[in-house]
This record gives sequence, C-alpha cells and structure tokens, in this order.
Amino acid sequence: MLPRTKLVIGLVVASATVATIVASHVSNGSWARFAMLLAAVLLTSGFKVILPQGEGMMSLNFPFILLAILELSPLQAILLTAGSVLVQCRIRVIKALTTVQIAFNVANAVTATAGAYATDTFLASRGMSVGPALALSAVVYFLGSTVCVALVIAWSKGESAFPLWRAQFPWYLPFYMVGAGIATAAHVLEAARGWGTSLLLIPLVYVLYRAYTAQIIRIREHKQHLEETEALHLRTIEGLAMAIEAKDRNTHDHLFRVRDYTSEIGIVFGLSKLEMQALQTASFLHDIGKLAVPEHIINKPGKLTPEEFEKMKIHPVVGADILERVRFPYPVVPIVRSHHEWWNGSGYPDGLSGTDIPIGARILSAVDSFDALTSDRPYRKGLPLREALDIVKSMSGKQFDPAVVDVLEKHFLLREQPIGEPAEHHFSPLDTEVDVWRGHAPAVGFESSNDAAEKINGAGAPGERGRDAGATGLNSLNLIAAASQEAQALFEMSQSLGNSLSLNETISVMGSRLRHLIAFQCCALYLTVGDDLMLQFVDGEGSQYFSSQPMEVGQGISGWVAQSGKPILNGNVALEPSYRGRSDQGHPLRAALSIPLLDLNKAIFGVLTLYAVQPDSFSKDHLRILQAMESKLSLSLQNALNYCRVESSAETDFLTGLPNARRLFLQLETELTRCRNTNRRMAVVVCDLNSFKEVNDRHGHLSGNMLLSAIAGRFRQSCRPCETVGRMGGDEFVFLIPDLESIDINVRMSEIARDVVSACRSVGLETQVTASLGVAMYPTQAETSEDLLALADRRMYLDKSLHTGGVNRDRPPAGSMSVQ
Repeated sequence: MLPRTKLVIGLVVASATVATIVASHVSNGSWARFAMLLAAVLLTSGFKVILPQGEGMMSLNFPFILLAILELSPLQAILLTAGSVLVQCRIRVIKALTTVQIAFNVANAVTATAGAYATDTFLASRGMSVGPALALSAVVYFLGSTVCVALVIAWSKGESAFPLWRAQFPWYLPFYMVGAGIATAAHVLEAARGWGTSLLLIPLVYVLYRAYTAQIIRIREHKQHLEETEALHLRTIEGLAMAIEAKDRNTHDHLFRVRDYTSEIGIVFGLSKLEMQALQTASFLHDIGKLAVPEHIINKPGKLTPEEFEKMKIHPVVGADILERVRFPYPVVPIVRSHHEWWNGSGYPDGLSGTDIPIGARILSAVDSFDALTSDRPYRKGLPLREALDIVKSMSGKQFDPAVVDVLEKHFLLREQPIGEPAEHHFSPLDTEVDVWRGHAPAVGFESSNDAAEKINGAGAPGERGRDAGATGLNSLNLIAAASQEAQALFEMSQSLGNSLSLNETISVMGSRLRHLIAFQCCALYLTVGDDLMLQFVDGEGSQYFSSQPMEVGQGISGWVAQSGKPILNGNVALEPSYRGRSDQGHPLRAALSIPLLDLNKAIFGVLTLYAVQPDSFSKDHLRILQAMESKLSLSLQNALNYCRVESSAETDFLTGLPNARRLFLQLETELTRCRNTNRRMAVVVCDLNSFKEVNDRHGHLSGNMLLSAIAGRFRQSCRPCETVGRMGGDEFVFLIPDLESIDINVRMSEIARDVVSACRSVGLETQVTASLGVAMYPTQAETSEDLLALADRRMYLDKSLHTGGVNRDRPPAGSMSVQ
C-alpha cells in the first residue's frame, strides 16, 4: 500500500472518529424509532443491485439512512450507517474483506453521513423545504462516499483518480436521488400517519430491488447477444478467410503466424484494448481481399506483369470494403486498407506516409513482409531468418516504420524463434483432395438426381444442360470455369444480402442471385407460426397457383422439411398443399428443392423451397450450394424479420394499441397529400382528457391505464374506415377526419365527447372525466401538418380553460357547437 493511500485511509478514519465524538454531545432522538430503522436497514442490507456499468454493487437500504438523517440525532444516524456497512461487508461479497478494508468502509460511510447530516441541518435552518434539502444532502453523501473510495482504488492500481471516478461512480447518483425522494415521501407519510408507517418502505424497496434486478439481467442478456452476434460475424469472416486457402496454399499458416506476432509487438507498443482487438482481427483478415484476385495471379510461379500487379493491388481495397460491412466496434478497416502503404508514401492504395499510416497497419506491414520472406512461395524459396531480417532493416525508413523494425529485430532475435515456423492455430488446413466413396442419398425426398446436371452443370449455372458430356467425359476446363463462377456468385450474394432490411427486397435479391447458380422457375419462403407453416413470399412462374392458407407442419414437401429439419431433393410438387396448379394449366411445376432455415439457436424458423417445371431438375450440387448459403440466407432473413417487428412496434402505442405520434405524423402527411390531389377537405381534432390526473391520484395509475385503454377502444369503434385516431402521449389523442363532405364535424366531436364519458362509466370510476376538444380544418384554416396540429392544440386549450374555469363543463349539444 502506497504512503498516500495510507494517508487517505488514516484521514478518513480520523474524520469519522471526530464526527462520532462531536455527534455524541448532541441530544439523542427516540431510541425506539432508531431500533425500528436499524431493523429495516439490516433487513434490506442484502438488497444489492449491480450497476449498469462495471461490476460495482449498491445496497437499496439507502432511503432508511436518509430517513435517519431527517428524524434521528447525529449519533443515531452515524450508528445506523455503521451497522448497515458492517452487515453489507459480510453479505453477498465476492471476496472476504480485510479488517483495514472494513474499517475504511465504515469510516468512509460515517464521514459521508456526518456531512449529509450537517448539510440537511444547515439547509433546514435557512428555511429550505424537506425534499430539496434532503436531495442536496444525498448529493453530499454521494460525493463523500465515492471520492475517497476512488482515490484509494486508483492509487492502489497506479491510475489517475478522476478518470476512474468519472467512469465508475456517477452511476450511483441516480440511486441516491431516488432514495432521497423515497425518504422524503416516507417522512411526510409518518407526519400524517405516525412514525411506524416507515416500515412500509421495506416492501417498496423489495419491489424496486426485484424489478431493477430483472431489468439488469435483461440488459446483460442483450449485451451477451450482441457479443455473440459479433463473434458470429468474426467466424463468418474467418470462414471467408479460409476460402483464400483454396486459391493461395501459403495463406493458412501465414495468417495465424502474422496474427500471433503482431499481437506481441502491439503489446510492446502499448496499444489500447480496442487497438489490440483491431490489430489481431486485421492480422487474421488482412488478405481477405484476395478473394477478388484470380487464382492464376496469386499462385503464379514467377514475376507478375504490370497488368497482373494492378489486379493484385486491389486486394487491400476489396478487403476493407468487405470488412466495412461487418461494422466491427474497433478500427479494423483502416489497418486492412493501409497494410501495403509505405513509410515514404510510395505504397498503395492511398499513398499515405509516416504517421498518417495507422500504427496497426505499420506493425502489420513489417510483420507480414518479414513472414513472407521467410516462407516458401510459388515464385521462390523461403529465406533464412537473418537474411530476411536484413532485407527488412534495409527498407527501414522507406517501406517500414523504423520504430517497428527496431522492435521486430530485438523481439524476435532475443526469442531466437524463426517467424517462419508454423504457429498454433484453431483449425487444420483445408483438405481439398479428399474423395468420399461411402454414403447414399436419404430415403425420404431424394426421388432421383439428374446425373447429367451433376456432370455438366456442377455449379448450377443455367443454360449448361443439354451438352453432350457422355462421349467426351468430364471436361476439366468446364468444371474449373463452373467452380470459379460458383465462388464469384456466392461472394456477390454474400455482399448483396446484407444491403437491405426489407423482407421482400431481401427475398427478391436472394432469388435473383440464386438463379445465377441454380435453374428454377419459382421460389417460395415459408415461415413457422406455432404449429403451422405460412407462405410468406412466392415469386416466379406458377406463383399464382399458390395459396396463402396456413398448412400444418409435417404436411407436404415444405411441411415435412420444417418438421424433420432435413432437405428434400426433387420432391413431387403435387404433394404441396399450398400448390393448386394442375397438369392442364400451361407448364405445371413438377420438381422441388427444399431446405430448412435455422436461427442462431439452431431452431427451424422457416423453409426455402425452389420449384422447377421439369421433373428431376435439381442435382446434388444444387442442394450443396443451397445448404452452403443457408446460414447467410437465414441470418439475412432473420435480420429482415426482426426489423419488420421492430418497425411495427415502433409505430404503435403499447398501452392502447393505437398509432403513436410517429405513425400519426406519417399518416397526416399521407392524408394531406391525398386531399391536395383530390381537392377535398379534412379536419384534425385534438382531444385532451379533463380530470384524468384526479383519476391517477385517487384510484392509481393502473386504473388510469384501464381508462385510457377503454377510451381508445371506444374511439376505435366509433371511427369510420377512412378516419385515423392515435395517442400523442399522456391523455392526449388526435383524430384525422378526411372527407368532411360526408360528415358534420360538430356531430363527430359530440360523439368523441360522449365516447369519453361512456368509457369512464364502463370502468366504474367515480371521477367524471370529460374531453376538451380543438379542431383545425384543411385547407381553409391551415395547410401544413405542423400548422394544423398547432391550431387544433390551441383551440383545445381554449376549450379546456372553459372546463377548468367552471364554465359549461358539459359538452354543448351538437347543434350549438361551433367549428373552431
């Protein structure tokens, strides 16, 4: 423990001792009340909540300590605080505390209590009311109890105190302010009902504890989900990085070596946590852009031509573009884009120089080049460690950062471990030379497979079928071209699917991209809804013969796939319950290729089925391609589905089910556009409830919510099909009433007023709730949405002033109501 840390602890203990001695000379309050509050404090000491940020915990017995400051003597408040802290040091602690830690915690809390007590006494003597005075006292308690703790923790870790305090402790302040409000309410209740009523705080604190704990658990589960999604993205990109190995046989070990050694150099340079994460990720993914470089260029056993080098130079840009779409929470993209920049500015793609090049890219550039020199390549053998290091040193200040080269030399020569040795990695190199002889197609669903399609159309490219392969055997050039086409098409689909969150657009893009790989006439997407399978989307030839009626899981081709989780190849479309086509209707669909779609928990959420006119149209290669894209398709579809759900909930008021303010504004703009195009009139009516606050005060917020729901139900029933009613917030509703030519607005407003009174009676409330109404007319009184709402709102408040002033509290008859 540092001397300054000991000094702080000593000063805190001394201050607490002095405060206790001074407090002992003040006359004490009721010891019975002290005993009651002490029991409450001890009972609630275990109610500890985890703060939203960090691992700090706080007990919810703080309102009782503030109540003691209001109602007990200084000594009693100090004793209550000391007892609370002692109990907290023994209940639900992660690690047992030492005697010094316990003494410091108790003394720190006692000092903070004394300061808060003095603050409250001073403010009360100046005539400040109980609530504000106690709130300021709570702030003093917060500062007194956190500042010294931050000093001790920071100095023990060798850190600066203020940044640590700012990062971890401001989250405590809202709890203290809420505690002050609860303590003030309990104090007022005691003054009216007797001091024993403060025990009612215990169930209230327990309810708050349970509710907050549940919310924090949900927040942390959401955070864990985000982390898992980020890990899924990384694994997806790692899968793409492994695909490079099929083109560049030297990439596999190279990627892992570079990642391992750049991490070590990053530690030497003292990079931050985010910079280290970015460097490690970029070291593994820096060559992902080589997917866009033809294989014959990458593996060429000789020097590249200028044209070939121009093609090779695109890989940092392509790699950065791929990773940009992943949206990593740390700067991976600049490192990948700049890892071929030179220190003197003659590199590519942007010509950066010196420190304008990201530090991660400078480290990666030196290590990447060093490892390339020590590794065997198609155009040369690997160099010895010393010779490779000499070449890197000769480029110091030209191609590489001199500081990075110095660390590279010292670090690896001291270890005497050649960087060219294979590093430990998570998976083995890809084996693309394996032959699998065993295994047969599943009995269910694999009626037959088009052998000609397998031989000639292995990549699923349309238009290949019909060539005479039987006489000449397999054409290796055709297979190579088909494989290249497949890889390119899969890559383009992977990029395209994440560009839209619209469900229909995502499915449409998916269908158009799949047609480059698989020949089919119709594409259908089914989603599971309970025990049923719903046709969500269908497109292509014969789509008009599909029914949107739900079918049970297990029925037909798609239903069987949803139930079993297994694919079907060349299934009989006539067995599909949703398909109503007949053989005499043009070109009926005859073959189906269907796969299940899985969510992140490996549960089936839908089925993708492709249909073709010719029997046995699909091959095993088609099934393989579709299954290879399943995870990306499923993720994109789930993202689109989640977006649709969120978009729907974002436009609906959760309590009443009516459109919320956001939806109302959009609908108002739509109605205004329609009225302008058709030269028709419309009205905007603002409705505000009178005496609604009295309902909440007398009957509680639950009754208020029931009343709002009942009123919303009445409004919804009385609206014409062309009308829209929504909840703006609180107890305010807005009606959009078009086609005024067919309705009397005075009669309509009387109906609205009667709906409010009728709803109030239906829920059995004694309080009479009425409506204040204001109306604005388009186009005679206002022409824009903002002006219409503002005018109707002003007129509503004019109407409300008549109610609150006691003038004509009942809505006038329809015939005497003037349009405002």
